[in-house]
Amino acid sequence: MKPLTCSPRGCARSSFVKLALGLVLASSGLVQAQSLISSSDFFNPDFEARRPGAGGVIALTVDTTLYNPGSQSAGNVTWTHQSGGLVQAGISLVADVQLAAYTQTIGNSLVFGRDLDVNLLSLPDLGGLLTGTVNSVTGASAINSWDSSATVANLSLSEGVLYSASFNVASGAGLNLAALSAANFSLLSGGIPIENINAVETLNVLNLLTIGGGLATIDFQFYAPAGADDLTFEFDAATVANVNLLGTITDNQTVLSFTNFSVAPVPEPGSLALAAVGFMVILRRRRPCGV
Repeated sequence: MKPLTCSPRGCARSSFVKLALGLVLASSGLVQAQSLISSSDFFNPDFEARRPGAGGVIALTVDTTLYNPGSQSAGNVTWTHQSGGLVQAGISLVADVQLAAYTQTIGNSLVFGRDLDVNLLSLPDLGGLLTGTVNSVTGASAINSWDSSATVANLSLSEGVLYSASFNVASGAGLNLAALSAANFSLLSGGIPIENINAVETLNVLNLLTIGGGLATIDFQFYAPAGADDLTFEFDAATVANVNLLGTITDNQTVLSFTNFSVAPVPEPGSLALAAVGFMVILRRRRPCGV
């Protein structure tokens, strides 16, 4: 039996088919893998918004106004954090107790949380006064709110291309989601809201968390508008007045955390189908090698 050989024309077609298949697979893989914004770059820089307490407070005080320490930048990303909700009480010459909402970018995440700070000043606790003060602070009724936005500049967005902004959101351990009145995500360009493919400008993250049992993956798909070279991502949340429904707190409590952020183009089903059809046409035209 003669060994199989290829005619020059047959071998050329075979090589062309292999090259075409490689290009189709590689192009689809690149579209899926390309990321305009990675999570490690997005959550920079590390900084926190937490209202500082007032000095010399004896009676119980509540401050729910938003506290904004300003914006900070790293690379092409600029974060602005705001937090609202500070309850404070003290015992003269003994202790200062504060329960404050805070918003923070740290590591690979954005965190909405609460911090209980108990500071013994000089004398030891006398007759359980400190315990009573802590209980009055943690049991106080105060609306907490969190608001963070990140603007990413110098992006190369192609008009009319479908993109996906995706991330994970999780509620804190033991958190009662009923204590949250809202949790939302929205996207803007040049200060103008961008709709996702379902014509919704703002996603209700709280509903997704309730359905998903405290953990959800958000996928906000949108078409890039004309002239867009920057995007602003907004995250916000708030509690009902009975904030103690969030659960007991001894030092620090994560209310919501956002991780694994990315923005990448979405492969259009039509373009992938067209590439597949083209490849099938090539296969049908292929002739077997000569024997």
